[in-house]
Amino acid sequence: MSYICVIGNENGIVAGSDSRETIAPNKFLDNRQKVFVDKKQNLIWACCGITKYNGIDYIDVVESILRDTNLSFIEKIDRLQIMIERVTKECYNYIGNGSAMDILIGYKLKRKILIRMNIQNGKVKRNTFFAPLAIEGGSGKMIMNKLPLKDYNHLSLKELEVYVKSRVQETIDKDKEISINDSTHVNNIGGKVRTVTSVSYTHLTLPTT
Repeated sequence: MSYICVIGNENGIVAGSDSRETIAPNKFLDNRQKVFVDKKQNLIWACCGITKYNGIDYIDVVESILRDTNLSFIEKIDRLQIMIERVTKECYNYIGNGSAMDILIGYKLKRKILIRMNIQNGKVKRNTFFAPLAIEGGSGKMIMNKLPLKDYNHLSLKELEVYVKSRVQETIDKDKEISINDSTHVNNIGGKVRTVTSVSYTHLTLPTT
């Protein structure tokens, strides 16, 4: 799968990810964009998991829905959930293996919000949180100690970005180390660290996987 995280505090929000995409068993590309920001709509998000199925790139589909200015924020989230529910269920029924997608979103309505959506084989777990907070997704969160949930308000936005970059790099290094020591482990977290940064929460809100 991958590793993604979104951390927000009173100064803003940072999303980070690796950039590895699995295109076939043990075959990878290391230039996949998984973190995005739309400054006009005060949206920031990260997604990973099932990327391409039946010729459709679902990270691109997620981006097109979240950038659609004709939809309200709630309409975007509901549409994403329905779409990914259908795709992961269809993929699971057809292939027989687990099929999942994690989406983490940052956005500001009346309060600073973080939303996490984890969708596996057509079943959804959707949670809403309030910043300051950290959320993460992808297989990388299974090999690392959990990020502290809170205690981020002392960091400037630049310091928060450095923290996120370090966390993603540590996860990439850990996954590589495991694959060296365990021949059955697939090193599917890799490539360059990517981050995007939001402005202050006075302009922003958050969604998740």
